[in-house]
Amino acid sequence: EKEKQLYAQFQASLGDNNKFADYLTKVFKKKIKRAKKKVTDGEGSDEDSDEDSDDESDWDEDDEESEEEGGYDLDICPPGCDQNIYDNTCQLREKKLDIEEALQEEKKNNDGLKKDIESNNKKLKVVDSALKAAQNELEAFQLEKQQKLNELDVVVTLKLHQIQYMINGVLPQDLSQTLVFESHGVTRLQQRIKELEHEKHMQKKHMKESRRKHVQLIKDRKVFDSKISEMEERTNEMMIAKFGRIVDLEKLETITVNRQIEELKEKLRLTEIQCAEELVEWDDKIAEKKAKITALIRDNTNRLDQLCILLNEKKSFEGELDSRQKSSGQEFTGARKADVRERQRLIQLVQLQAQEIDALKEEIMLLSRKGGHILPPAQPPLPQSPPNMRPISN
Repeated sequence: EKEKQLYAQFQASLGDNNKFADYLTKVFKKKIKRAKKKVTDGEGSDEDSDEDSDDESDWDEDDEESEEEGGYDLDICPPGCDQNIYDNTCQLREKKLDIEEALQEEKKNNDGLKKDIESNNKKLKVVDSALKAAQNELEAFQLEKQQKLNELDVVVTLKLHQIQYMINGVLPQDLSQTLVFESHGVTRLQQRIKELEHEKHMQKKHMKESRRKHVQLIKDRKVFDSKISEMEERTNEMMIAKFGRIVDLEKLETITVNRQIEELKEKLRLTEIQCAEELVEWDDKIAEKKAKITALIRDNTNRLDQLCILLNEKKSFEGELDSRQKSSGQEFTGARKADVRERQRLIQLVQLQAQEIDALKEEIMLLSRKGGHILPPAQPPLPQSPPNMRPISN
């Protein structure tokens, strides 16, 4: 009813033939951000903050759609529109939102009361069943106890004033049906009777209060059901006016394209293409590096073969030098100076070959390292033999 009155006030404030009627209607129906009241409970504040964030995101989308659909900004009075009418529309919108929030709060309270009633009913059933079982057990125990006590024969000495069993003010002849117990037990039982009457009265009062609440909840439920049906009818009318038929909003939300999701999908596709191109480029680089490594390994193998040849030559030179040293004392006693020079030349040659071997070893070590730079081997000049000496053949 309050919403109808607000809508009637809004229509009356627009007047007839108002060219900004559609714009003001959008302003009136626009959802705006509103700060909720602070809650002292920590959990309640967290839940409210979550709901606020969800509502704000929904309101932002509604604001963008409304601003895109209309030609004006809904937060500013357009030129040519009466400022008083615009301010009145904003005030009515605030009242409408207050009513909607109150309705939502009542729905939450109603749901909470329903849950409380259901839980209380379940607890009541459990308590009733437990109470009945306990009462049955107590009665059975009392009967069994009384039967066992009745089987006992006890002699009791009583005074006349202690006998309370009278028939028409006269003590009967047969006292077999009488019961003997202490006097304070009667007082305790009488007190218990009063306590039970008080408990019975309180239970009746509690039952009346529960019935009253139940009736009130039923009335509130009917009121809210009627409001919900009215809102559903209004929603159906608005759907028919906008779409020409009743549309399932859940299906409509699933069909509607989300711009942010589509943009993220496009970014993902471009990133995948870029990554694929970079992967191909790195594969080419890896293949090139593998080819270079293969060439270096081949060169290293050739150098190792050359090293073996040089080592063999060194051994042959050393053997020939040893043999010449042995035979020089017997056959060439007259040519001692020439042999000395020849020996020096051979020693220098062996030293140079040893240097080449060391250089080759260093190159092999560099090749075995990752990223090592290869330097050309040094070519030291060979010592020239004296003109009066002949070269030694291999």
